[in-house]
Amino acid sequence: MKKPGQIVALGGGMFSMEPDNGMLDKYILNLVPKKRPKICFFGTASNDGKEYREMFYEFFNNMKCEPSHLSFHEPPDDIEKFILDKDIIHVGGGNTRFIIETWKKYGVDKIMKKAWNSGVILTGMSAGAICWFDDGITNPSPGVLTRLPCLGLLKGSFCPHYDDKVELRESFHKLILDGVIENGIGAEDGAAVHYIGNEILRVVTSRPGVTAYEVKKIRNKIVETPLESVFLGKESELAGANSNSPRDVLNTVISYVEKINEHDIEGLTEIMSDDHVFVDSLGMVVKGKKEMVNAWKMFLNWFPDYRINIRNTVLTDDTVGIFGTATGTFDTEDAGNHDKFKIPAAWRAKVKDKLVTEWQAIADNEIVRDIIKGNGAKLMFKSKFKSKSN
Repeated sequence: MKKPGQIVALGGGMFSMEPDNGMLDKYILNLVPKKRPKICFFGTASNDGKEYREMFYEFFNNMKCEPSHLSFHEPPDDIEKFILDKDIIHVGGGNTRFIIETWKKYGVDKIMKKAWNSGVILTGMSAGAICWFDDGITNPSPGVLTRLPCLGLLKGSFCPHYDDKVELRESFHKLILDGVIENGIGAEDGAAVHYIGNEILRVVTSRPGVTAYEVKKIRNKIVETPLESVFLGKESELAGANSNSPRDVLNTVISYVEKINEHDIEGLTEIMSDDHVFVDSLGMVVKGKKEMVNAWKMFLNWFPDYRINIRNTVLTDDTVGIFGTATGTFDTEDAGNHDKFKIPAAWRAKVKDKLVTEWQAIADNEIVRDIIKGNGAKLMFKSKFKSKSN
């Protein structure tokens, strides 16, 4: 099963705006499980300006990584090979139209889609964030802002500098109200929206008190909904002093969800603690790694397309709350709509030493239980596993 691509879209920040901070830069580097990830800078939006590129190297030359850049003034012989060799592509701010026009000229728009699908992490600030969405904003003439079709890897629209540029925010609202662009995300300076596929995994910030907003047109009005955000400064205070750091906790849980979605039983085994405890929505408990692995095998055989879709996460110490939906179809030859489910759900995961020790599902699973009963598999856990109620 193909792993969904990752994009980190920033309203503003990183080495060019916060050279003495580095929280967002390090967050992105830490997404790659390598000692020295390869990060490549695209200064296309600033016409490959030398000063911007020098700021990139000044910061990342001091990090544990392999920095490089791509300039279209002197492009490599094989652009596709050059890009696909990287772990992270970071696109700087400037003129979004420059990005789209230049990339299409060199076929980089298509290459970026390949990179995204192959696991290269795509990031960018301001124009370098807008470019990944369906809809961007451009100014073809002074004082006029209109839609700019972008790469479309992410659905909807994006507005950077949401707290800093009032006129940009107001124009963003007007274009959504007028139906020129789709609903979208407004990100403040210092806020980064981390996507897996088209789902927001989390919002992280380099400054306390900032965040990103879901911006929607509802009944001819703009409604802004602030997204839960995690200030990375909390992590920096604990880094090195705590083997169960917030980053480790969150990354462990995200890996666990990915293994569930990939139906990777061996991968789940590696992330579970030996004394792993599972609690279902009725309070039924399954204890022990072996018992839970058997339970996952049976459940994933019943629902071979089962998937957890993350909408948001909340982190507190060693525990992560996950909010989203669960979907699946019972494996039967004549599967119909009555064998499918899509339900809002939440999960609570507890982590110790980078292993999931507890996994609790919190949802109205009546429809799932009806599907199982309707297909002749009653009382799943009671008949197959040692379990008891809380």
